[in-house]
Amino acid sequence: MLSSLVLCLLAPIMEIGVFNALPSLTEIKFQSNEGALISEPILRGTPIETIQKVDHTSEHLSISLYLFITFIFLTRYGLNLFRILKLTRKSSEYIEGLKLVKIEELQTASSFFNYLFIDPKHLMETSYAKSVLQHEVIHSKHWHSLDILLVELLNCVFWFNPFVWLYKRQIRENHEFIADEQVIKSGMDISEYSNSIIYSGNTLAAMPFTSGFNFNHIKNRLIMLQQSRSSVLKRSLKSLLAFTLFAAIFTLSSFKDSKPQLVVVIDAGHGGKDSGNLIEKDVVLQISNKLARYSDHKIKIVETRSADEFLSLSERVNFINQLHPDLVISLHCNASQNTDANGVEAFYYDKNEHRQTSHDYSRILVENQLDQFNDRGELKAAGFYILKNVDVPALVLELGFISNAKDKAILTNDNHQETIAKSLHESLLKIREFKNN
Repeated sequence: MLSSLVLCLLAPIMEIGVFNALPSLTEIKFQSNEGALISEPILRGTPIETIQKVDHTSEHLSISLYLFITFIFLTRYGLNLFRILKLTRKSSEYIEGLKLVKIEELQTASSFFNYLFIDPKHLMETSYAKSVLQHEVIHSKHWHSLDILLVELLNCVFWFNPFVWLYKRQIRENHEFIADEQVIKSGMDISEYSNSIIYSGNTLAAMPFTSGFNFNHIKNRLIMLQQSRSSVLKRSLKSLLAFTLFAAIFTLSSFKDSKPQLVVVIDAGHGGKDSGNLIEKDVVLQISNKLARYSDHKIKIVETRSADEFLSLSERVNFINQLHPDLVISLHCNASQNTDANGVEAFYYDKNEHRQTSHDYSRILVENQLDQFNDRGELKAAGFYILKNVDVPALVLELGFISNAKDKAILTNDNHQETIAKSLHESLLKIREFKNN
């Protein structure tokens, strides 16, 4: 049970991504070649207006609440562990291989590794003392205290997950079943041992982190003691079923799509001293950053810039060609003196080997944006610098008109930006399917 818990926690992070260590644009050194410099126009826009800021209050509040509650649980964990370790210093003698720690008025006997905490007067009750000693020796030999420490620690970190609490309960109950079974196998009379369990059930719970003889699932323990042993065939079938179920859950949780990962460069246009059309550089950057959060084993999103910085067109092209992705999307916003002009459109380069692929991908991306924007008609061929100079399929996607009131309201709204990013990701999933069929 403990192994399955740990493996289930590790399964989602056991994938090894091929492109997880992609270099950032600033990490790639470009060699200067004065003879090969290409003159590039720098677009200049009007002063930047204020864009609606993202409200992260609820997110920060949730994180703060989680950290506060986790801190309380971890503090309690540390104090309980300190209390147990302090008590172990009182050990004075050995009994049945356990270090005896006598504590007056202790309600029930319990053990922590090879330490037995018990009220001295209970040692005078021969039948009860014999049952307790044999039971706690089993806990010690099986290192049940280590299991408890681990599951309690996981409980402190994943306190919000009800299944962790259920695991904790079942693991402790399973410890008692194991110990009870071993005691009966050693020759202890079942009726006598059952009476000891019932007697211990009238006392308070054991100390934290210890395996207490009076663990409160009395009914379940008595039923387990009285029921007949399953046949070898039944036990084998149950074990096989449990193993198959666990293997299926683990496989599904760590399953990786067999289709190749689609690597996409999102080039947020302009940046830094180049503002583009009005507030274009900020809008496309926000959408690019939101889209990058969808990066996974199916679609790998790589941004040319994730902050407000100026990058020349040649720097962008060199970065893209070194990475050699499956697709390049240059994000922009349009503008016009005609404030009625609106809608989404895409441009591709029609004079290289990738023209048809770029055209098909452009159509998919535009169609998926029509819930937000109007369609401006047929796809357009253009000789933009990036489209002409990258050696992979590429397109320029104009996400509406900043100069149009309706489009601008969509482009500058955080919720709509999230919707645009999500629809772009859905488009990329369609492109991945299209590419692999």
